[in-house]
Amino acid sequence: MLSDVKTSPTKGKSKEDGRWQSNWWDFHPLVEHIQRPVAWTTSSVIFVAHFTQPLVVARLLPSSKQFSIPSPAPVHSTPASYEPPTVISVSPNDHWLFAYFPGRETDGIGCLWNRGFHIDSWSVKEFWTFPRGAGVVAAAWAGAEREWVTSPDGSTSRLPHCGPLTPVTNPTLLLVTQAHQLNVCYLRTYSPSLRVMTCSLTQPYFASENPAHPAQEMPGGAKTSRQCIRASIGFIYSESSILIAMRSQRYPSDAMKHALDNSLEPVVPQGASQSPTSTDDSPASIDWDAWGEESTIDLCEVKLRFDGMIMSLISNPLPPLHHTQAKLTNLLFVCTPFRSDPTSSPRKDKQAPRNHPPELASTYLVATFLDFEDYSAPPKSEMTVFTLARNLPPTPGKPAWLARQIANRSFSPRVLTFSVPCVAPSISRKACVIAALVDTVGIVPRNARDRKEVPVGNLVVLQLSDLSTDPDWEDSVIMSPVESAGTHWPLSISVSPNRALVCAVSAVRTTIHVLPRIRVAIDTKDLILQRSPFALPLVSALLSRKSIADISHVLSLRSSSTDLLVDTLRGAILLLEANARSYSSIASRMPEALGAVVEIYRTKARQTEDEDDQRHFTALWQNAHDMCSIAAYMRAFEECRDDDGYDLDAVWQLVSLSGWVISFLENLLKECVALIDITDTEPKPKTEPVDVDVFSRDMTSSRASFLPSFDTPILLHLVHPFASSNLCDVVSHVNRFHKFLGSLTAKGESSHIARDVLLDLVSCSGLNVGALESALKGTITELKHIPSDDVRVALARCHPVPSMYAPLRKIVQTLTSSSIVDKPRLFIKPSDLIDGFASLSTSEQSGKKQEKDVITRGLLLKRGPGLSCVRCGSRSEIGSEIGVAGHISIKWRSWERKWSAHCICGGSWVSRNT
Repeated sequence: MLSDVKTSPTKGKSKEDGRWQSNWWDFHPLVEHIQRPVAWTTSSVIFVAHFTQPLVVARLLPSSKQFSIPSPAPVHSTPASYEPPTVISVSPNDHWLFAYFPGRETDGIGCLWNRGFHIDSWSVKEFWTFPRGAGVVAAAWAGAEREWVTSPDGSTSRLPHCGPLTPVTNPTLLLVTQAHQLNVCYLRTYSPSLRVMTCSLTQPYFASENPAHPAQEMPGGAKTSRQCIRASIGFIYSESSILIAMRSQRYPSDAMKHALDNSLEPVVPQGASQSPTSTDDSPASIDWDAWGEESTIDLCEVKLRFDGMIMSLISNPLPPLHHTQAKLTNLLFVCTPFRSDPTSSPRKDKQAPRNHPPELASTYLVATFLDFEDYSAPPKSEMTVFTLARNLPPTPGKPAWLARQIANRSFSPRVLTFSVPCVAPSISRKACVIAALVDTVGIVPRNARDRKEVPVGNLVVLQLSDLSTDPDWEDSVIMSPVESAGTHWPLSISVSPNRALVCAVSAVRTTIHVLPRIRVAIDTKDLILQRSPFALPLVSALLSRKSIADISHVLSLRSSSTDLLVDTLRGAILLLEANARSYSSIASRMPEALGAVVEIYRTKARQTEDEDDQRHFTALWQNAHDMCSIAAYMRAFEECRDDDGYDLDAVWQLVSLSGWVISFLENLLKECVALIDITDTEPKPKTEPVDVDVFSRDMTSSRASFLPSFDTPILLHLVHPFASSNLCDVVSHVNRFHKFLGSLTAKGESSHIARDVLLDLVSCSGLNVGALESALKGTITELKHIPSDDVRVALARCHPVPSMYAPLRKIVQTLTSSSIVDKPRLFIKPSDLIDGFASLSTSEQSGKKQEKDVITRGLLLKRGPGLSCVRCGSRSEIGSEIGVAGHISIKWRSWERKWSAHCICGGSWVSRNT
């Protein structure tokens, strides 16, 4: 089927006149039930089905790295017996993955994977078969965590639970099959095997996991006569009910197929015996109009209950929804945690009045259709919205839910290809959907024929109350390659974790589109929302531990200015501080904000083409990464500290961290020494690199392309309260550790060697660590008069701002005194003198910079594949056995284990060979 789509004709396209045109066959794959699923995880991994093979392929965004998920044993051993997966679903916590592989003349296979610490580490947990005619149509996960949202006023909160609670199962997977059945697949806590409960969706049914409970007979009948072709599973806030909508199609039964086969047999010769009787299944009595897609949408309510001991399923079919004979392209449940009524204003008080029922959630069912009529022109598309409300009070004999149609809209001459929910409770109380409206004809301007892409449509936000275009949102443009404009429309779509991007998959390619942005009025009173609408979802993502790759991707586009980037970070920092209850909680949120700074500026540096901008943004994200490193290494010293000193089993690890801290202090004080002769406080940045020698600058630093100035990124460590406090603490630990090793008696050869190494590092650095510690503690008082908003802006820009220049000047003068810095030793190193002799073999080796572990700061041994951070690109080999003479420090291992799931910048780990 995929090959047929790829070779579809492209009639009507005129390459000579620069026109492109779509015809009905370009949209027909949308209703042919060709499945190429896609799923976007919270760690920013996109899973798609392979074009031709039964494989699940993953891609890391924003990089182009790809990897394949291991297939279950039957699929791996006989891949020719299975189709590419038609259903792919990822759990909300990104720990579980499910895919269904249809069989070719055999039963299908469903597989459940479990993720390890690394986002590309997946292993098969369970796989099981599905009979032919009862394959999986839709999948969803129950028991998701409560979602974080951020309101425009700056307050953060968590939404109510959505769907049934699952306190004793992880995961809990819901599968709707072609046989109109719901399978609940789950792992009980501390249970190694997967359990499955099944209930009917077409008749009342009760199922329980209690073996003593008598099993109810499942509905009979041939599964091939009527099959579910599309389904949607909807969860409701603060309720345990599950709503399921299904669209079915009738196929010939086995008896009908047998009658058709007999009708095609050769004519019986004259005189031969022939049965005179005729059955109802003869071709003459077959109702040909009864075959094909039905004109109704079946509904069913399912309750998943847990009484403290066992789980049970109760299904209750609801009256179907009737519609036209048009082909259904999508079914979509949209549930909001509030009642959306555009005619009534939201209540100002949060408490409901007495004797008044609590405000219920609004639930909508959105259905989209295509009508090809006589197949002579592009199809007509329309969207229909139904609202579902519980029938209160419950009445015997009446349905538990009432459904009614509230809106219908036709989009001709444009065509609606896909739609996704756009629930934004943090911004407005309106329930909306994002719809893709594409054109059927377009013109490529002559002056733009050399472009690679042309616009073919728009992504618009529609209000569910009347399906009108929401004026609070800006439309975004859908781009398509020039050579395939108007063809290969997406078959499946998936929205990014923070609703900033959408991934669309067609039969031949995968594309990423930017979703609409909220339109902010100029006279709005909300300054945070006015400066950057991405600050709100960024804070929600940081609180939810979601990847922000989609937000950083949008901010790195050419259409996004640097001011938008800075305002986004500043607004996010402000919101994190506003929701912190104490100073300690503010400090705990700062690493999350620094991680966002690292990712956003690094993405911006990789996307920009200007070399000066690349160096500038690279210096910014590396400076933020240094702040993350200092905060992490400070905690390492604290955890490895004993009453009388430090844990000697971790002496070499602490020496490695001390060496990195001393190297960082050398770079910092070199910048301070270079600023001594500046008499004014105005910044003097240089956009062009200058030639410097080894006696004045460190050429290995990315900051060597700027002349000394007060806005040099590394100087932010001296004037930002959080960075300055961490720097002072880590210098204090290095000083204590230096004194502790210097006072050691004969306790082991390894400790004495480590002591000599650290003493050499300190003596050759040209720094008086003790005097530097005292000076840094004294400079903290200079930072109290800096305005709080300037502190946030400085962290968002990742370099000092003008209001910090005056205290920075005093701090620089203090740190460059002769009692702290020995300038000859600071600027002149023995390796610099040896490098001048080209004949020495060490000169070649000195030019090779050995890569170090971002966690331990030791040399990478490269004994295995290792790990790489998707956020900062740093590498590590944590988890390997590190010790001295067979001893492993428990305290060090405890600190190291904290970084098993993510880097010190907060980024996720991925295998280096991915």
